[in-house]
Amino acid sequence: MASYPFLPDANGDTKRPELLSVLGLFTFINAGSFLFIYAFGLLGMLAIGRMPVDEFAQMMHESAGRFLQEDQMFLVEEMSRVLHANGVVLMLIYLLRTAARLAGAIGIWRARKTGFYLYAGAQLVGLFAPHLVLPWGFLGVFGPLMTVAVTAIYGSQMNRLA
Repeated sequence: MASYPFLPDANGDTKRPELLSVLGLFTFINAGSFLFIYAFGLLGMLAIGRMPVDEFAQMMHESAGRFLQEDQMFLVEEMSRVLHANGVVLMLIYLLRTAARLAGAIGIWRARKTGFYLYAGAQLVGLFAPHLVLPWGFLGVFGPLMTVAVTAIYGSQMNRLA
């Protein structure tokens, strides 16, 4: 495996920081997995778009009814109509965001600040771009917090990137 020179730390070491090695490994696994998931999701959304919307909504309602309480089922109705109408666009957004995150992580792995900027930009855009088609109520809290935390951890290593 090629070794990329990082800027020296306080001791003059130019090897990849351990934090970047561990975080990079997790990022590669995560991004690789989700590229696969979103690619299949895109194919699924193409098929779902050809179904009648009411048939898809009924299928979602029956499936989710096994896991959700009756007072939560209105979310399934709303989500099934959004997915039917915009599922392909949503999967494309997720797929492009994940590909950009992976490209940024590769840049960081290779000790490039531009990799961090690409990664951080993909993370920022990736927080909000899905809501071009999704209602803002689906934003959640945990996902954005994890996104900001991981980006901040990568950013803490900027002084080692060329």
